[in-house]
Amino acid sequence: MNKIFSKFVNYGFGIFFALAMALSVYFLADWLLVEHYIGSQAAVYGVILLIALAACAGCLALRKLGSVFEARLGDDAKKCDRIFAIMALALLAVQIIFAACSHFTPINDLSYICTSAKNYILMGADTIYEGLPSRHQEYYAVYPNNHLLFLIVLALYKIQYALTGSMNRSAPIFVNALALNISYIYMYRSAKLMYKNKQGGAAKALFAAICGAGSSVFYTYVPFYYTDSLSMPFVMAAFYRYLRGLPYLKGEVKRENLLRALPQMALCALYMALGFKMKGSVIVLLPAFMLYTAIAESEERRRGVRRLAKGAWAAVLAALVIGFIAAASIFTAAFNIADEQDYARYKFPPHHWIMMGMKTRGGYSYRDFQYTLNYETYEEKEAADVTRSAERLENFGFGGMVFHFFKKAAYTWSDGSYLIFYHINSGESSALREFVTNSKVFRYMCTLYHFAMLTAVTAGYFAGCDECRGEKKKVDESWLMRIIFAGVLVFFELWETRSRYLVNFAPIFIMLAADFCNHDGLRLVRKKEKATNKEEAAV
Repeated sequence: MNKIFSKFVNYGFGIFFALAMALSVYFLADWLLVEHYIGSQAAVYGVILLIALAACAGCLALRKLGSVFEARLGDDAKKCDRIFAIMALALLAVQIIFAACSHFTPINDLSYICTSAKNYILMGADTIYEGLPSRHQEYYAVYPNNHLLFLIVLALYKIQYALTGSMNRSAPIFVNALALNISYIYMYRSAKLMYKNKQGGAAKALFAAICGAGSSVFYTYVPFYYTDSLSMPFVMAAFYRYLRGLPYLKGEVKRENLLRALPQMALCALYMALGFKMKGSVIVLLPAFMLYTAIAESEERRRGVRRLAKGAWAAVLAALVIGFIAAASIFTAAFNIADEQDYARYKFPPHHWIMMGMKTRGGYSYRDFQYTLNYETYEEKEAADVTRSAERLENFGFGGMVFHFFKKAAYTWSDGSYLIFYHINSGESSALREFVTNSKVFRYMCTLYHFAMLTAVTAGYFAGCDECRGEKKKVDESWLMRIIFAGVLVFFELWETRSRYLVNFAPIFIMLAADFCNHDGLRLVRKKEKATNKEEAAV
């Protein structure tokens, strides 16, 4: 692998993210002190130190836990599978509790979709905008990314209405819980594939699942059935299928390898396309897979054939994704959720969200929304957004833009609850929902665990998987996860952002953190092997 590329990925993104996390810690410390009415600068630095120490301690604790698991379970795959099955059932039980006790009323985008679906069933397709705010009377022309979610909610409501005569959140919540559980299972299965041929691989995969169980996203997002969680199984299914096809991609260029790899790549492309239609950020997987295909080691000895094969595989994957996206777009367009006239007047150009991401912390701005909406045609909107982006870039200057990127990264990655306290903070009161939305203890727990995981991810960039294992440098699956992580980081540095947008990639981040924490896992095993060897030698 090219050394320059290796250093760029490892050290470039590692340094940037480390600085962004340092800024996140500063913002977090300042927020904590403001919340507790403490304004001392010395206190800010004290809290920063405490948060940093807690994150590092958490990371070290996870590494130690990984070592213990590997020493105790090793390669006992059946035992690890049984433990995982128990964990998955426990996860389901907790999810049921969250679903039953959330009692929340959908707000913002999810509320608009639910209202539109009910209107469609009760009063017809022409009434989908009744009850929506005046600024969103052409919502589905502005946000075509929500067409698939609308159709899913519509189908669930139709089934529910036919069976019970009512429409409520129970059916979508059930599907959302199913999506989260499927994602969790795919995370474990993907980890098993990654560590299949490594010592203690079964224990390493189980440890990744344990790290996932510690993340609040698999519990708290159960009642919030929006695109963030509903796109997660497509991300993980695509990741799993790519890993399934990878051994054949790395193998010699033979007919049997082609026949085995192609179905896996086709499924991978299909899941990416469906995920993209659910949430646009899923497309980050495509360049990541293509890049990894290009740099991955191959058993094919003929250099020219090897390069041609890698290029062909990357091109086939891209073509399949584009084809499936086109087919999915034709399918959603057939329902005529928004007509051509609506698109001509109200459709927003992609540059709108780039322009929005260049203001303050890079989050949603109603003023920017209104600014783009005021222009009549798509071309006028695009020209206006490009002009405003150029103005903001000029106002920032080079130094200001660099600081903006750091501040934006801090805003995106600093919330360990993924903003769930805001999205379910409406409706009937319940003890569990109050704990999630208003409890400082819950926020602190989520944030500290989140920072411990991100510390492991950042450390993994600097240390590198291969160096930690003391093995010869090679491009393994950890590289793929690091490329995906870097891609997500870059995407939300350019796009409009908020912490909730990271939810669908959370299992990948968890696996990447667990991968770093697993590196010391061989130490206890090696100690035992050395002790055994000494005993045998003495005998």
